Amino acid sequence: MRERQSDGSQPIKGVGKFAATSARTHRKSHADGESAPAVVAEDIALSAAEGRVFGHLNFTVPGSGLTILSGRGGSGRTSLALSISGRMKLDAGTLTVLGERKPNKINKMVAIAGVDEIDGLDGDVRLRTVLTEHKSWSHPWIVWTKPADQEYYESLCGDVFGDRALPSLDSYVAELTSLDNILIRISLALAPANSEEIGLLVMDDLEQVREYDLRLVLIHVLSRLAQRMPVIVNTVNPIPDSLMPDHTLIELFNTDNDSVVPIVEELPPGVLQDRNTARSTDSVSVNPSPDTQDNINNNETARFDAVAAGSDEETL
Repeated sequence: MRERQSDGSQPIKGVGKFAATSARTHRKSHADGESAPAVVAEDIALSAAEGRVFGHLNFTVPGSGLTILSGRGGSGRTSLALSISGRMKLDAGTLTVLGERKPNKINKMVAIAGVDEIDGLDGDVRLRTVLTEHKSWSHPWIVWTKPADQEYYESLCGDVFGDRALPSLDSYVAELTSLDNILIRISLALAPANSEEIGLLVMDDLEQVREYDLRLVLIHVLSRLAQRMPVIVNTVNPIPDSLMPDHTLIELFNTDNDSVVPIVEELPPGVLQDRNTARSTDSVSVNPSPDTQDNINNNETARFDAVAAGSDEETL
């Protein structure tokens, strides 16, 4: 069972131990042999031209297992995921990820998936083209690269897909289910072209997989991956204990400023082509724009809760 506290008060039944609040949280002490925290956030905050994006936040992510960051969807929560993965620079506080504090060191060790500006796939190309591009970026410039074949496909994506059948290499990205799309993106994120060893996976927006049954599959895939590395997942809704009893819940209370949205304005040379295969050594910039996703997230929250409670309502 998970346990959680809020603002230094007594533990609240059914709420997780590592709660992110505007005040410093009570952190778990690590027993002998337990891994060091994957993430330690101390008074972290981020602002843009139109105001505060998130913060101040204090929380600790354990060094193993699945951690859920639960809070209102939108710019703040996505910006937090980008900050944890070293793609966005904070303007306040201290963030330690896998023992590092510099974004250009953090992003070499942390994979991120689910943020379109970072790893979105072009719907008008075939899956074979996506994987061939990954393969070519994994080789020196002077080496001609053969198109990706089934063997390369299985070696790259088979571990993430597990027992789930791989989509056809000749499928267009737009034809993929939302689950297969994000599983491909996770596979690419975990196998960067620069061959850096990944020590942490961050996935943004669990609700982008809208079909409830497919989302359950994704949750179990992430839980399986969390057996070998810490995994952080952004979601509007906490995952019910009945579905995933062994996870850490962190509630986010200061990530709901919808006045700004992070976008990638300009990537360093070579990174745009490499967005699905390697990670930039620079942090992405923040540019304010209206957020149009919040109403969709709120409606999806109601449907998810209804189905999780046993309702016959379908999740679209």
